[in-house]
Amino acid sequence: MNWRGWMNKFLARSGLLWLALCLFIPQGWAQLQIIGNGQTTIKMATVPALKTAAGNASFGTKDALVFRNGDLLYGQLLGIDAEHGIRWSHADSTQPIEFKSDNVVAIDFPAQPVPSFPADSPCRVRFNNEELLDGNLISADAQTLTLDTWQAGKLKLQRSSLQSITLISQAPAVFAGPTGKEGWTSGKSAVAAAADSGEWIYRNGAFYAAKAASIARDLKLPDVAEIQFDLAWKGSLYVAIALYTDSLQPVNLVSKENEPDFGGFYSLQINGTFLDLKPITKHDPLRSLGQLIIPSLGEKPRAHLDLRVNKPKGTIAFFINDALVIEWKDPQGFIGQGTGMRFVHQGMGAAKLSGLRITQWDGQMPVPSAETNIMTQDVAWLRNGSHSAGVIEGIQNGKLIIQGALGKSEVSLAEIRQIDFTAPKSPAIASGNVRATLTQGASLTFQLEKWTPEGVVVSSPNFGQATFKPAAFTKLQFGLSPAERKQGAVKSDLE
Repeated sequence: MNWRGWMNKFLARSGLLWLALCLFIPQGWAQLQIIGNGQTTIKMATVPALKTAAGNASFGTKDALVFRNGDLLYGQLLGIDAEHGIRWSHADSTQPIEFKSDNVVAIDFPAQPVPSFPADSPCRVRFNNEELLDGNLISADAQTLTLDTWQAGKLKLQRSSLQSITLISQAPAVFAGPTGKEGWTSGKSAVAAAADSGEWIYRNGAFYAAKAASIARDLKLPDVAEIQFDLAWKGSLYVAIALYTDSLQPVNLVSKENEPDFGGFYSLQINGTFLDLKPITKHDPLRSLGQLIIPSLGEKPRAHLDLRVNKPKGTIAFFINDALVIEWKDPQGFIGQGTGMRFVHQGMGAAKLSGLRITQWDGQMPVPSAETNIMTQDVAWLRNGSHSAGVIEGIQNGKLIIQGALGKSEVSLAEIRQIDFTAPKSPAIASGNVRATLTQGASLTFQLEKWTPEGVVVSSPNFGQATFKPAAFTKLQFGLSPAERKQGAVKSDLE
């Protein structure tokens, strides 16, 4: 009898051992594939390693408890409080199981659909510690800002804790997502060895890649378009983004003449802090429209990217975190022959792609700032490219009130792209013992006071005490060290 047959026979006779394996499976075992040879199959390979979200397509319909030693337990979270710790339900236990939170590193929850939430001024708030929260901007005064959210109702945010507010355009989007892998085409990186290739994995509104992988879609890109998305990475960022392509499979640029036929497209290459845009056609020599070094890409492992394309003028403008970096112009005219995009992760570290939004663009470029001391003032950046700087006194009835050098003025929120608040004098440190990832990719750190099926009571110096809906969360991380709290939202993106 070979070892597989012996193991199958032993497990079949030992119900106690099998129960133990079901309840506590070390993470390292989750990566083994032990296959029976004809009678019994041990399905240990189906258990995902929860500590790396990029490697999991779905956790199914059960909650997952991850212990500090790497053990994993599926079931259902019943509650969390100071008296009982973490209360857990498991199908093989007749009574709830209680665990000390000190022994738990994380709880993962299955994805749930985001409910529709009417909003006149939808926005994304960025706190000083880089954490994010989505909601509807209601009002503001000198000390607080009121945000209405589906997760926790109305929250009073401290103005001093805010870095910026990005107003989400309500113009009809050509595309907004991702919402799943349906409609997308996966491919292998053209330069990676087969053993180093993988796939982009979808989870909770984002694509993750831990190995070299390509994902593409015909997004029906307009001739004059604004393309926005968020990237986060672990290690260095190495991606190639194809713009206005008709090919949904990667193209090896070194041997492109031998590739299957494809129409012209633009390849935006981001390698660490190095940026390059190349027009790609099958039989023409490779050329570059301009290369540059972007130091900010080495400072934080995440960025909001914005491409504004004017096909009739042959221009592509590139923004990082709402700041114009470069505007390329193709002297030979626009060569993109398709309406698709392709995202290729080159296999260095891990990457997360989210918040892809494509809209028609009015073609207006930002006007260079005339302010000499703009970093010491609040700034409202308008959608027409201009800005208004000064002291933001408040927000009322859908209008921002700002005191500038020429006096007080009011600006409609519908005209504003982003509001930047005066930079804090020192970096903020997230306060709390739990870091939470929310369903739309935002994240918060807070003190978790109590979890029940009816509500999650938390407290934070950013917004005080609040009660969130349990469905708002996809992940909780426990026992954060001061260094981890200082990392804020950046560290949790690709864990």
